Amino acid sequence: MKKYIIYSLLALITVSCEIVDAIDQNPPNNLVPDNVIQNSDDAQALLNGAYGQIVSFTVSHYYMYSELIPSAMIGTMSTAGGGSANAQFAENDLLSDNGNINNFWKIIYTVMDAANNSIKLTRELPDSEITPTLRTEIIGEAHFLRAMATFDLLRYFGQFYNLSSELGVVIRTEPVNFVTRSKPRSTVSECYNQILTDLDFAIENAPEFSVNYRASKVAAQALKAKVLLFMGNYTEAAALAEAVINSGTRTLEPTYAETFNKGLNSQEIILQIYRDADSDTDQNNRKRFYSGRAGTTWFPELMTGDPRQPFTYSGTTVLKTNNETTFRPTYFLRLAEMYLIKSEALARNGASIEASLIPLNVIRNRAGNADAVATTHEEVLDLIFEEIIKELAFENGSDWFAAIRFDKAMELKSTITSVDQYILPLPLAEIEGNEFIDLTDQNPGYNF
Repeated sequence: MKKYIIYSLLALITVSCEIVDAIDQNPPNNLVPDNVIQNSDDAQALLNGAYGQIVSFTVSHYYMYSELIPSAMIGTMSTAGGGSANAQFAENDLLSDNGNINNFWKIIYTVMDAANNSIKLTRELPDSEITPTLRTEIIGEAHFLRAMATFDLLRYFGQFYNLSSELGVVIRTEPVNFVTRSKPRSTVSECYNQILTDLDFAIENAPEFSVNYRASKVAAQALKAKVLLFMGNYTEAAALAEAVINSGTRTLEPTYAETFNKGLNSQEIILQIYRDADSDTDQNNRKRFYSGRAGTTWFPELMTGDPRQPFTYSGTTVLKTNNETTFRPTYFLRLAEMYLIKSEALARNGASIEASLIPLNVIRNRAGNADAVATTHEEVLDLIFEEIIKELAFENGSDWFAAIRFDKAMELKSTITSVDQYILPLPLAEIEGNEFIDLTDQNPGYNF
């Protein structure tokens, strides 16, 4: 699998830099810039290793948790899996010592740490060992991965919905070692500023789009549009989503089914994980357990009669992200989401009903539905919310975060009774292992 190899160099980095437990162990003596990466091939291998952590089974399941946890919390999936730890997500009753919460926190920071190592060590390579263009592109991709990881950490563990909140996450912009291990939480505003800084760098320096499983300038633009929407910067979010749509880099597939059936050849997907027959083994892709998990309450009722339902789930079996013919990928960004971001941003920014519905109807029509019709602003927002669920269910938490943005979470699920349940608790292991974080820094509702 020459395109996407998880190189042995990655082990040298991650063994020494695991964020929660292994950080207290002695790092290998040979983890120094002079012999970790010595040329451009090593630098590319190190970056590939950062991508590899996203699909890793040995460390944890970034690719899987980003689907299971949010879908179970809002009910588009009935469960995140067997056992009491997974049941806590479906019941919206989480404990800070939940092992899967700890694993999710840890794997996201592992990706961030791998990106930080890629940035640092690639910058330090002598000019004789790497071309300026390749150096710039590798560092640009790594900044995208760091932005994505920081955004995911903020969305799941920080009060992302309140720009004035002190409860962000720990920002890490350098490799973890015994000096940098302990850091305090940053504010939500500081986290967003770091994410936008990294994305602006990636927009300027990442490579042009080539394949849908690597970061690119357009992927950075798409993620920035999403971040701006979460921040409430609707004017810029709409403009950037439109820029991605009009870039010509990606195009909507003629049908909803083709978006997913074409796999790596899909013209619509901006970023997904790489999987092929070699990497989609039973032990390396735990999505084989997705059978029987599709939600059984409000979700099937909403999907009834929609042409996308047969391609999204069958009975209670998740199909879209568990398609064996395309090796069960995880979808992080695709062009259809840009249309929905534009529609939502326009509606929230006071655009006319007609203007707000234009991008929404592009996605509805592609699915085989007639144009949406609304007479009030509230009806427009309801239509946008429903379209996000129907189009993006099971994709990277889209269903969960839409329910929060549209103030639908408590309406849809009786076990959600407080905004405190919108975010996960900081893992107990992080509180115990970080000298600048204690129980008083825990997210509200989880101090016990």
